[in-house]
Amino acid sequence: MKFKNLPAIILSLALVLTLTACGSDPMPEPQPNPIPEFIEIGDVIQFGAFDWRVLDVQDGMALVISEDIIEHRPYHVNVGDITWEHSTIRQYLNGDFYNSFSSAEQERIVETTIINNDNPNHGTAGGNDTTDNIFLLSIDEAEMYFPNDTSRIAVDADGESHWWWLRSPGFSSISAADVIDYGDVNVGGNFADIDNGGVRPALWLNL
Repeated sequence: MKFKNLPAIILSLALVLTLTACGSDPMPEPQPNPIPEFIEIGDVIQFGAFDWRVLDVQDGMALVISEDIIEHRPYHVNVGDITWEHSTIRQYLNGDFYNSFSSAEQERIVETTIINNDNPNHGTAGGNDTTDNIFLLSIDEAEMYFPNDTSRIAVDADGESHWWWLRSPGFSSISAADVIDYGDVNVGGNFADIDNGGVRPALWLNL
């Protein structure tokens, strides 16, 4: 038996086999952005979808904070007594935000014990210590890791300087501390349900 269109048949079979092979292998997951071999405090590196400022380096890990304010949201959505442990911003950072990283990137984020001290001026209880992948800086950390007010100034998506949340409690149990728009640490803080607070996530990154 002769096939008049044998070349066309062969071409069609080759195309089917090619498409089948392509469909059988899943697309490889994007790998994390390469971290520079040597990083120092003050460097800005890219990780995931954001730029991060290096605040500390020790034991093969780096403490980083987002260079800019990534979004605005309340510390806690409801009015009432709240601590970092039970806040909706903590739930968000360790839930939806953490899950926005690829699995390869998540493997580089170090689970960390977070110390939640009482407010140093007002004595407001900081609540239980927690274990987090992503967190906000405390009052003590914001004062320790930044050399001055100017270095704490952060801009939002509109390019405007804006205040941002800290995880420490504020003047009472219904508030949380923050860094005001020109960089001073506001120990008294803001009411936790204010919905335009800037968010600057922090994390320990395995180098």
